[in-house]
Amino acid sequence: MSKRNPTPLRTVRLRPRAEGLEARQLLTTQSTVLPLAPVTGHPTAQVSGTDPSGAHWTLKLYGPGTLNVVDAAGNAFSKATANTPDLINTITVGGSVTSETRLVGTVTPAPNGDSNVYFQNLLVTPSGSQGRIDQGQVNNFRQQQLGIAAIDMPNFYMAHTSTTLPATTSPVHSTAQLAGYINIPGGVINLRFGGVDATYTPTGGTPLNQSGKSNEFVINLGLPIIIGTSVIVNSVTTTAQANTTAGAPAFQDMATFLVSGRLNLFQANTINGATGSGLVPTQFAAQTPTGTLSPGGTFLIAQGSSGGTGQIGDVRVGGNATNFTTLVDEYPITSTPVEGALDAKISNYFIGGETNNVLLIAPSGSRNVQFGLGMDNARINTLTIQNLKINRDMTNSEVTSTRVIQNLQIGGNVENSNIQAGYGQGLFEDSASPATSIFGSGTGAFYGDPPATISNHRLGIQSNQLEPFAMNGGLINGRIAGNIVNSIISASVDPNPSGLATSYVDTSGTFVNKNNPNFPFGAPSNLYLPRGQINLKFEGTVNNSGSLLLAPGAPTNAAFFARTVHIKKGPVIPPSVPYQPYVAPTVYTKGQTALTGMFKVDHIPANTAVLRHAQRAATGKKA
Repeated sequence: MSKRNPTPLRTVRLRPRAEGLEARQLLTTQSTVLPLAPVTGHPTAQVSGTDPSGAHWTLKLYGPGTLNVVDAAGNAFSKATANTPDLINTITVGGSVTSETRLVGTVTPAPNGDSNVYFQNLLVTPSGSQGRIDQGQVNNFRQQQLGIAAIDMPNFYMAHTSTTLPATTSPVHSTAQLAGYINIPGGVINLRFGGVDATYTPTGGTPLNQSGKSNEFVINLGLPIIIGTSVIVNSVTTTAQANTTAGAPAFQDMATFLVSGRLNLFQANTINGATGSGLVPTQFAAQTPTGTLSPGGTFLIAQGSSGGTGQIGDVRVGGNATNFTTLVDEYPITSTPVEGALDAKISNYFIGGETNNVLLIAPSGSRNVQFGLGMDNARINTLTIQNLKINRDMTNSEVTSTRVIQNLQIGGNVENSNIQAGYGQGLFEDSASPATSIFGSGTGAFYGDPPATISNHRLGIQSNQLEPFAMNGGLINGRIAGNIVNSIISASVDPNPSGLATSYVDTSGTFVNKNNPNFPFGAPSNLYLPRGQINLKFEGTVNNSGSLLLAPGAPTNAAFFARTVHIKKGPVIPPSVPYQPYVAPTVYTKGQTALTGMFKVDHIPANTAVLRHAQRAATGKKA
């Protein structure tokens, strides 16, 4: 045989052949929502109209798909009606493909300067492609793409634009009416819009907080085929109405962001809510209500799905946050939860302004939790915390960790607050419906039930004991730059191990009178588990004379409870968590360009030259 002209090898077909692996796709970058990198090309579809305020708007669809926009009567916006003032009821996108389709909305302000446009519903139908006829076929690697790559409409706000009050039950909380709906079951990689405004009332309409019912805006985002989901808004505003029935909770007009799979980023400038007497949602109550639960405020939920667990990369609120609840769940909220799962995590959680009724539940742990202007009326329930940094005081707040708080930094006083590590909590019962309930009812913070804390015990559904309960291995390392007033810091200490002493709380979480010297902290009967440890440096003094969690007769300067306590007195440098005004622009890597948005317009200088100089300085490049 000639070496120059070898006999070609025969193709051999083996049967049965190996099963094909699923298609693999690289994580690509999206560049749709960049103001500095505008969308180019001709739109597939375009619709324009005029808001009653006089602002002129245009929606353009790029890539595969079609676009339809109608008013409350079902009349489609067209060229003939583009200059006729009318409110948007529903925006519908059909036939979109996740890797190619983008929806871009722009607004020309009204003569009076108003640049906000309101819509009630946004639907992206899962109609981009059809699946295989033979689901068992393995040699067809085509992926169904039923979502949309990006939606960029920063001046479009979700509101109830109909003049009639909501009459359909919400698909998320059955106790509320559906006031508005963003439904993208096929997922969206980047969603940027103005936000939600529950206080908006169209001409001739009735305000939602005068409807005598709870109402809900639902943003339901399915699992995209790649990357995950990012949501960028300017503000979310919820409201409430006092109930005329004596003892009944308020009616809540809430907003719920329900994301399937990984939430890469949730970014907002402000989260607003009602804080008047009797108007606060029940999940923020100091103790579990004895009557009807009434969830409300702004919910941010990353839930599991058939494609993976719920996780959160970043939550960033640049300004104040009020009535804000963040939950991470490894399972769909419609399924029975299982304790001990390890993937329902949050990596970074940041609030730059004031907090008022803020709740974070991360059953599988949290990495970096930061507060720029103090931690007020806030609760954290988590498996573990790597870094908890608070620039100023910690007031009327509670932190409960099942395992450790690795690095605690507080830049001011700790007042009327409690910090615990090494306590079992039944976290998945709080972040999802318990095994005995169905979707739309039950207990847990999602349904308006405040989480278990050391000052608000409850009977665990799965553990069948009062939670939180002490577990071995609790650890707190930290520094406090102020005084400790009426606050308890403990690691793996059970204040009432026998359960025989009269507790400050009964099985429903209700306090009883302080009349038993054997309960709680500082009593002779306390059980100090062997591997509980506190290592702290603080520069102030301790005054727990008014603490309900300190046993009668215990020294009023006692605040730290663990088997091993190392306390060092001395000056403490406060942490440097950023807060407003934000001086430099946020610098993103190339892979994060799609995440730029309205975080105080990403504190970008108006002068382009200044912007370029700041970017070069941040990246180390010469101007």
